[in-house]
Amino acid sequence: MQISEILRNKILTKEYAFDTIIPSETELQGMYQVSRITARQAIQELEKDGLVSRARGKGTVVIYQKHIEEFLTRIRSFTDEMKELGIVPGTSYAHMELVKADQHLAKVFQVEPDVPLYRLERVRTGDGKPIVIFQTYFHMGRNLPLDDNMYYGSLYAMLEEMNIHPVRIKEKFDCIMPDAHTREFLKVQRTIPILRRIRTSYDESGEVVEYTVSLYRGDRYSYSVEISK
Repeated sequence: MQISEILRNKILTKEYAFDTIIPSETELQGMYQVSRITARQAIQELEKDGLVSRARGKGTVVIYQKHIEEFLTRIRSFTDEMKELGIVPGTSYAHMELVKADQHLAKVFQVEPDVPLYRLERVRTGDGKPIVIFQTYFHMGRNLPLDDNMYYGSLYAMLEEMNIHPVRIKEKFDCIMPDAHTREFLKVQRTIPILRRIRTSYDESGEVVEYTVSLYRGDRYSYSVEISK
């Protein structure tokens, strides 16, 4: 097997994970008993295919990240979605607070403006890398805990334990450019577009369970919808 194929397999199987440094030309020579030219050509092939990038003073860095495609066929939690794709889900940040409803949120939850609502902001990760910011609002009647530590796992699993069951959702998608807050949490440059997903979910009685604004890395996430007559 050619050196480039060996290295490619190690990258695709995450033995060499995203943002890590692969062996240098000199190290590859010793590992596989090949010439310096062969080792250099192998790295050049990976670079041409967009799997690695040479960083001056640092080495050759893995830049490949698995693109995540979600199929909109049923209600799923982020945690379940990642597990189905073979990606380890995580949470790098979670904060729950009370905020006053603005005109839009008051209309969503059918309350008066300035009525308190729960606001939960979380940064969810895949294989340790940030993928999405969730900004979720709940009616005060849901009686949710204000302890941030309660929200590092699956939110939908937590709601299920509280006998809160979303059974219907409405969603809207558009594309925006990241502000400073989004760039900091998702570790993206200002030129990377953000996929914004706005979800309103309802329980069996038709009451709003959650209103969530999700901000996904546009370079890593996409949605597929299949419609039949």
